[in-house]
Amino acid sequence: NPVRPGSRAKTLTCAYPSERPPSMYRQYYGFRKQPFDITPDPRFLYLSPGHEDVLRAIIYGIQGRRGIIAIIGEVGTGKTLLLNTALEWLSRKTKVACIINFDMSFDDLLFMALVNLGLCRPDEELKKAESLRRLHKFAKEQVQNGGNVALLVDEAQLLDHSAMENLRLLSNLETPKHKLVQIVICGQPELDGKLNQPELRQLSQRIGIRRNIDPLTEQETYEYIRHRLKIAGLKRLPIFSAEAKTLGWRYSEGIPRKINILCDNSLLIGFQLRQKNINTAIVEKTLKDLHWQPVE
Repeated sequence: NPVRPGSRAKTLTCAYPSERPPSMYRQYYGFRKQPFDITPDPRFLYLSPGHEDVLRAIIYGIQGRRGIIAIIGEVGTGKTLLLNTALEWLSRKTKVACIINFDMSFDDLLFMALVNLGLCRPDEELKKAESLRRLHKFAKEQVQNGGNVALLVDEAQLLDHSAMENLRLLSNLETPKHKLVQIVICGQPELDGKLNQPELRQLSQRIGIRRNIDPLTEQETYEYIRHRLKIAGLKRLPIFSAEAKTLGWRYSEGIPRKINILCDNSLLIGFQLRQKNINTAIVEKTLKDLHWQPVE
């Protein structure tokens, strides 16, 4: 089994810090933690069969030195959470640079990777050739010591063709037996469209693993809500009525981020109304406040 929890002492997260002021309703409902925060916290990971398949593909792709791994999913389906979870599960010998791409050039992306790997200072000025030399040398040393190097690029749909072509060339760093740098590109469906363009066919052909993250099914949505409430410390289950959850499923489309937003706001309204149970009336008020329309 390629997926094993690691003992990484410090995880490099792909998202902003998850620490938030205590929720107003936490004490009222008896939560130890915020149950429906939208930050990608691996402690709350719900592994549907589809999400588990993607997580295992990421781990296997990195550990198995498969070169380029592409992960595609709609906004809010859990891509960054899976990347953060993979970081915690990877072996300590895997050195990872995790970058959120904000429409940057390949040179900037490469420089940020070196900073994350501790191969240069943030204020250092490097030419591309020197950056590649340092990365190549570092990756070879890792392989010689039984280690690995991975570059994780989130929001990869924002990469232009030049940056994608350079990632392909970066994947060519190898020994006769091993790929030296494993590259995970993770993005929205626009990334899939780019990878299918004729001018990027060489990159597409080098993708060793390609997976799509699908929204949750109706039953998985209900299990997802129950899972997060349990992890947050709620002992009095269920708190959402069956009808309220069904309504939430219809409007959320099974997208975890939308489920979180809907449930969080419903709990806040329930707290304001001093209602211990969340019924359809509360969810309907939440939907009205959010201006959400049902999915046909």
